Amino acid sequence: MRISSITVTNFQGLRHAALAVSEPVLLVSGDNGAGKSSLLDSISMAFTAAPRRVAKKKDLGQLVTDGQKKGEAHVSWIDQAGEEQVSWVMLPKGTTAPLIDSPYLPFVLDASHFAAQDNKERRRVLFDLAGASASPNEVAKRLLERGADPVLVEKIKPMLRSGFPAAVEQSKEYASEARGAWKAVTGEAYGSDKAEGWAPDAVQVEVTQEQIDAAAKTLQNLQADLDEANQTLGSHKAAAQAARQRQQQLENLRETAGILQRRRDKLAADQERMVEWAQKVIDAEQAQSGAGAMDCPCCSARLIVEAGALVQFSGAVGDPEAARRVVEYRGYLESAERAVSNSQRDVTEAENAVERVAELEAEAASIPPAEAIANAEQTIAGIRQERDRASAAHLALQDAFALSASRTEMEASAAKHHGQVKAWTVVADALSPDGIPSEILADALAPINTMLAGMAEAAKWRPVQISSDIEVTYGGRAYGLLSESEKWRCDALLAVTVARLSGLRLVTLDRFDVLQPSARPQILALLRSLTQAGELDTAILAGTMKEALPKVPSGIQQVWIEAGQVATPISAAA
Repeated sequence: MRISSITVTNFQGLRHAALAVSEPVLLVSGDNGAGKSSLLDSISMAFTAAPRRVAKKKDLGQLVTDGQKKGEAHVSWIDQAGEEQVSWVMLPKGTTAPLIDSPYLPFVLDASHFAAQDNKERRRVLFDLAGASASPNEVAKRLLERGADPVLVEKIKPMLRSGFPAAVEQSKEYASEARGAWKAVTGEAYGSDKAEGWAPDAVQVEVTQEQIDAAAKTLQNLQADLDEANQTLGSHKAAAQAARQRQQQLENLRETAGILQRRRDKLAADQERMVEWAQKVIDAEQAQSGAGAMDCPCCSARLIVEAGALVQFSGAVGDPEAARRVVEYRGYLESAERAVSNSQRDVTEAENAVERVAELEAEAASIPPAEAIANAEQTIAGIRQERDRASAAHLALQDAFALSASRTEMEASAAKHHGQVKAWTVVADALSPDGIPSEILADALAPINTMLAGMAEAAKWRPVQISSDIEVTYGGRAYGLLSESEKWRCDALLAVTVARLSGLRLVTLDRFDVLQPSARPQILALLRSLTQAGELDTAILAGTMKEALPKVPSGIQQVWIEAGQVATPISAAA
């Protein structure tokens, strides 16, 4: 991916950037807080839509520059067909288009992402990058190359989907069943030396029909127990699912129930205010009735105009100020009445929540404990093993009964079971950690470690390697023991490796200022050589510097960010 231009507005600390990317290596520098990391974050979100610096999409508004209502970032890039594409993100909604469909983007846009993954995820990424395969078909192919029985390989293939350990255990179980069958045929304890070339004594092993019937009955009972245990496990899992849903409901209800008293207190206060304003309205209305009365100039009597004539006013003298505020007081009363209604509704809701919490807690008391599922699964595993052994014993008894009349046939049957033991042992050994898994891992890591070592040597750094247990090392030391600058070197080379092997050929590296000044030209030189060799299309390096470099080599574009804006180009290529 070759980035051709970047336009950003009001994105975190970056107020404005309109940048035409003219060289494959882009060096972004400036003071602390100038907006360098904001530029890299905007590129990442335009490509992936994954929030940066906030955990949830609803918080994306926090990424808009302070004092602004919206922000955006547009990144133009050239695809493999040479066509120009545009990826963008709009804040605060977080809408983006078009997204790039690649699982490796997080690893090249955030160099620390690889080291942050667990070993299982690292292994998956490395296998995919190297084109290595641990698919059942690939493992089956390697088993056949090791001389495994094709019939047994097909039988064990479905178990490979559950992983190597499960397939090894199943292979050992099959070998154990074959040993049991050998014992049932011969009547002797199995031994690898003894079983090789075994022949029966003159006296045949006696097997009766009653023994076969008893073995069949045992097998039938075990199958019934297994069916019942599976039903129990299903019931426990359904109950556990219901319990999880109920727990979420309980958390919400408890929050509402916990503020019941506060809501009751508010209701009482609202009711008092309503009574107070009701009285004020009554007083004001009474005052209003006497607001138009006047004193007689002759006798000082109170007069009022009624039907166009002056008549003596017999009511109480009103309060003119209160009379003028009748409408206002009525509005306050209506507001108080609405507050009482709302508070009553809230109290009812909280009281209902209290009752519902009690009901749900009572229901939760009847749910089987979490250990019940584990116990049920353990029980099923035990019964299944017993059933498989019983099945093997039943078949062996049938074989022994059928062959009891023939010494030659007994000998052949014993040899067959012994061959099964050996054949399954070959499969189990091949699937063990030192077998095929080790081969596949070595195949996957070899080209990756070679690439890492080559880049480290080119940068004049200590070698970065990935061990057989998927641990990252620098100069032979474990990643967790490294200094901050050593970890940065590891992260940078790992991100570049992913960029090269995935075909993205894009990498963004932040905080290169963690390197001492003498080491910074090393990463610049490495990125420049990789872009010149066509291994990378675009490499963006950002970090804090006191001032811009006076000159940079050809192939490197330098921009300076100051106070949230990209400054005018400040240097030419050397």
